[in-house]
Amino acid sequence: MDSMELPEDVREQLAGFEAAVASVEHGLEPLLQADRRELEAALSPVERAKVHVTLANAVTTLFCMYLKTVGLDPADHAVARELERVELYRAKVDRAGDGHTDGAGGRDRRAPTLDVAAAKRFIEHGADLTAAQKGALRAAGGAGAGGSAAEDA
Repeated sequence: MDSMELPEDVREQLAGFEAAVASVEHGLEPLLQADRRELEAALSPVERAKVHVTLANAVTTLFCMYLKTVGLDPADHAVARELERVELYRAKVDRAGDGHTDGAGGRDRRAPTLDVAAAKRFIEHGADLTAAQKGALRAAGGAGAGGSAAEDA
């Protein structure tokens, strides 16, 4: 065996690595060739955030691959914390994307909700209501929702 010749298992790993890099380059090619302003104008805010998080993940992963090629463990490098941070943002973006949409470009429009019991407490304690009015308020909201009998006194 020549001193410059690589062992078979190393050549196989190198071929797999080159194939992985080629696959990443092929996957990112449309995004890298597109005009960034046009791309962002066509996307909703949540979609833009997903693109940004995906790109951050791709760059960080490529850097991890580089570290491995030079013999460093990415887990012992600051890039490990960066990957964790990117994953936290990915989770936030995924939660934002799970909201209701208004049908206009998929923008996140969460439906407002009302805590009825809290609203009744605000009205009861904020307004100067008579005992009869408080009773009518509780009756309108259902039995047991609202205050106690001690609050009527």
